[in-house]
Amino acid sequence: MSTEAVKSIVNDGYHVIMITTNQPSMILLKMYSRAEIDAGKVFFIDAITNYALGKDEGDNENTIFIRNPGDLTEMGIALTRAMDKLEDEDLCIMLDSISTMLIYVSSARISKFIHYLTNKIRLSDTHGVLFAAKNGIDPGFMIQLATFVDEIIKE
Repeated sequence: MSTEAVKSIVNDGYHVIMITTNQPSMILLKMYSRAEIDAGKVFFIDAITNYALGKDEGDNENTIFIRNPGDLTEMGIALTRAMDKLEDEDLCIMLDSISTMLIYVSSARISKFIHYLTNKIRLSDTHGVLFAAKNGIDPGFMIQLATFVDEIIKE
């Protein structure tokens, strides 16, 4: 689903900042290449590669690597850096996925982060898409998250 969403958003002329806690950016780049998505229009905040490899990959032109999916402060700082780098572009910020974040962080901390993220998106006059696995979130937590977003699409 996220590959289809990225393709649609990039084809609409946006640059995507993909915050990935689910799959490493290198894997996503391969998937996007097969889907004929312009990789130059996708900037990654990769929260899983360094954690999975146990070493620092070091940032590159289109990716900021953070230590682990549970470091929400570093994730927020990386987002600000990415937005600054792409300040002249039409942006869509994507988070994949809230469900995966629940493995590393309490729902209360994720809720605070999503509140921060959705307000950052609104204040910067950009767009955002947050992914979660179907039935992967407690219904009570989902109700709380629903208060932060404009629309929930169930697929």
